[in-house]
Amino acid sequence: MHDSASPCCFLTHPNFSQELDDFLSHHGVQQTTAEEVLEHHERLFLQHFYNSSPMFTNKHLGPAQGFSGFEVYWLHMVIPNSNLSRTQMPKSYFYKTENHISFLCLNSHLQNYKDSKLRAVATKRLSDMLEVIKAH
Repeated sequence: MHDSASPCCFLTHPNFSQELDDFLSHHGVQQTTAEEVLEHHERLFLQHFYNSSPMFTNKHLGPAQGFSGFEVYWLHMVIPNSNLSRTQMPKSYFYKTENHISFLCLNSHLQNYKDSKLRAVATKRLSDMLEVIKAH
């Protein structure tokens, strides 16, 4: 999504949207859609990264390791209208450039994910999104 007044264009790996839909449907958050969650995070990212008004603490967002100089971050997503604790919220990875933020993948402790596997998925999807950004 890109608003011409926004300093950033948000992109989503196609599998990310499905992962978010699956998470919401499996964990009783039907009153909130994946689109609403993404729009919520886009607004927060604009504040955090582009308006110098940090919205996330280092408990919720931080630089990811092992991405060969690419600016990749992890984020414990905030799911509005859920009764989930911070540790139950899905962990996601996203890639940030000056003009783009690309959501790569997500998983949750509720689904017993292994962070090393999630990072491997993020690495693969980063390659995919680099091609999309090149053409964008």
